[in-house]
Amino acid sequence: MSSTNSQLSLMSLYEVGAHRGSHKSRINPKLKNQVHKIDNNSLCVIDLTNTLDSLAEATKLMYSVGKKRKQVLIVGTSKYISEYTVKFANTFATPMPYVHYRWLGGQLTNWQTIRKTLKEIDKLESIVNNVDFFAKLTRNEQLSKTREYQKKMNLFAGIRNLKNSFPGVVIVLDPKKNKTAILEAETNKVPLICFTNLNTILLPQDLSTSIIFNNTSLNAVDLIANKLLESYNQGAADALAITEARDKDQKDKPKTAFRPRVN
Repeated sequence: MSSTNSQLSLMSLYEVGAHRGSHKSRINPKLKNQVHKIDNNSLCVIDLTNTLDSLAEATKLMYSVGKKRKQVLIVGTSKYISEYTVKFANTFATPMPYVHYRWLGGQLTNWQTIRKTLKEIDKLESIVNNVDFFAKLTRNEQLSKTREYQKKMNLFAGIRNLKNSFPGVVIVLDPKKNKTAILEAETNKVPLICFTNLNTILLPQDLSTSIIFNNTSLNAVDLIANKLLESYNQGAADALAITEARDKDQKDKPKTAFRPRVN
C-alpha cells in the first residue's frame, strides 16, 4: 500500500472524546479486550491503541477500494448521525450512495426489487417535475403523487446512484441501529467498516476493521471518517497515475513500420 496520510495520534483521539466507552454492564463480551480501564463511575475507558490498529486496517481497505474505483455505501440512520451520513457521502469527489433515514431489508440482498423501486422514483419524479402534465391532474392525484414521491425519496434518495448490490465496502456509522445492514453485507460478502462503542451486540464476524471508539461524538466520527476518505482518495489517485503512465508508455512506443509480405 502506498503511503496515504499521517497517522492519528492517541492525543488527537483523546481530545475529541474517542476514549469514552459504555457502562461496564453493557459491554459486548467480544470487546472486553478493547477496555483500557473502568473509572469510578463504572464507565469503560476504551484502549485507543486498539482503535488505531483497527483504523490502520480500515484505511488499508479503503485504499484498496479507492484503487479499484469501487463505490462506498455509507449507512447511518440514528438521529445524531443521520445528517452527517449525507455530508460524509457527498465529501467524496464522486458522491457515494448512502442510507440516512431507515435501512429497509433487501437493499443489498433483494436488488431486483430495489431497482424496480428506483425506476418508480424516476417515473414519479418526471411526473412531479413536468409542470404542464402535473397541472392537468386532479388535486387528489397531485397530492397522491407528491406524497408517494416524497416518501420514496426519504427512503431511497441516497442509493439512487448505487450501481449494484456489491459496493466495495459498507461503512456503518451506527451498527446498534443497523444490524440488518451488517447481515446483508456479510451475506453478499461485502467488506464492512463499523464505527462502534463497546455496547453494540451484533458486529461483523471479522472485527479487524470495526473501529471501537465513542461513535456518539461527531468530532471523533469526523476525525476518523476523514482518514478513511484520505485513504480512498489516495488509492484512486494512485490508480489514475498508473493508468496515465501506461497510456503514456503506449503512446510513446515507436510504431512498427508496415512491411509487405514477400512470398
